[in-house]
Amino acid sequence: MAVPATGGKQQKALQNHDLQLEIQAMVEEKLFPLFERYRLGHGDLEAILKWKPIVLLLGNYSSGKSTLVNELLGKEFQRTGQAPTDDSFTVITAPEAGEEPREIPGSTLVNDEALPFASLKSFGEKLVSHLQMRTVAAPILNNLAIIDSPGMLDSVTEKGRGYDFAGVIAELAKMADLVVLLFDPHKAGTIKETYSAIRNTLPEASGEDRIVFAMSRIDECDNLGDLVRAYGTLCWNLSQMTGRKDIPRIFLTFSPRVSRTTRALEVWLEERTELKNKILAAPDLRISHILQFVDRQANELGMVIEAMARFCRDGRRQIQTAVKGVLVGIGFAVFFLDLICRALIGFPSEIFLSTFATGQIHVGHLILPVAGSSGAAALAWLWLVKWRLPRYVRRCLKETDRLVELETDYQKQTWARVQGTVRELIGIDTGLRALFVPHGKHLKRVRLFVVQELKAYYSRMP
Repeated sequence: MAVPATGGKQQKALQNHDLQLEIQAMVEEKLFPLFERYRLGHGDLEAILKWKPIVLLLGNYSSGKSTLVNELLGKEFQRTGQAPTDDSFTVITAPEAGEEPREIPGSTLVNDEALPFASLKSFGEKLVSHLQMRTVAAPILNNLAIIDSPGMLDSVTEKGRGYDFAGVIAELAKMADLVVLLFDPHKAGTIKETYSAIRNTLPEASGEDRIVFAMSRIDECDNLGDLVRAYGTLCWNLSQMTGRKDIPRIFLTFSPRVSRTTRALEVWLEERTELKNKILAAPDLRISHILQFVDRQANELGMVIEAMARFCRDGRRQIQTAVKGVLVGIGFAVFFLDLICRALIGFPSEIFLSTFATGQIHVGHLILPVAGSSGAAALAWLWLVKWRLPRYVRRCLKETDRLVELETDYQKQTWARVQGTVRELIGIDTGLRALFVPHGKHLKRVRLFVVQELKAYYSRMP
């Protein structure tokens, strides 16, 4: 059943859109140059800042994804059935103003800079050929896109898809403001790809607050006992897949449009309506999702800069040690070198300090002090650039954790994501100039952004 947008909803959507554009301009100005400077990709962030709110539907091929889409749109739009009917990722949204409904192939989607799907191109032609957009005139899609995914398979028995399915799910889940995982009573979470998605893919790609679980087609249970057993099985499987002791809420739903036992299931109509309203309210999560992702990316950037600042600070200490060695060498050359040479070989006839004290110094008296000082400086330089700094760099590459303070689980998780980038930056340029980059100035900019500007946008959330 389609829910038309009211005037209030339209006004709120416009406010959210304007705020999204403002955040996008601010992030592009303040953060993107630093992302590029520190070799942190910002493609995921760009994708989230683009376009409209997204709901991603996941589940095995008989879980009712397409049926749910048809209900939301109020029309038979997606093909349905208990056997696989569609093996493509289908982006469903409204046509642009003045355009007719149409189908757009994946090759167009991944090359359209106005759309957030460019990252999917990296998964190859096989995926692109199984990607499409279908536009349909439906009020709920004016500020929403729904992605209907291929049914998940048991990878132990099914043939390979020809592309990294889990990787695609991860990319789409990062963009999505809401991820809906649908199960049916006959396959309550036992599909291999479902296990992998819930256990490994979604926790990294999407926050728990953006994932909704639902068991559909409950009208196919013969009696209440069958429904309870199916629900219990799903709860058990979810506990194993999520690794959590507490079970997330599982909506129970069905489609009155196809059910023959609607009257017996009227008790579930309210919950079914709640699930639909939660999906239709996904646009309200958009700004929160964007700010959470910007916050996460900014903290990753800050940790990279913090590590590089520590690397450079400790590296400059190696230079200070070398300078101290040069000064000691110069002092030795000035005060003792000519004395030692005179004692060993009888040269020079006059030492530098005595001639300096009497004011009878000439160029010949400077030969040994200058030569000794130059030799000390050259040896210190060679020691620094050929041994001390390379050894320091190797130690930092091997023990990168020493460059940051990891006191909380959040910091440890952030560091796990960016540690490779820090190693790459350390290994790129090991020259002396790299130790004098103003990382501290950059770190101050990022921290100021998080504490002041980003916090201000949180306070403006609708």
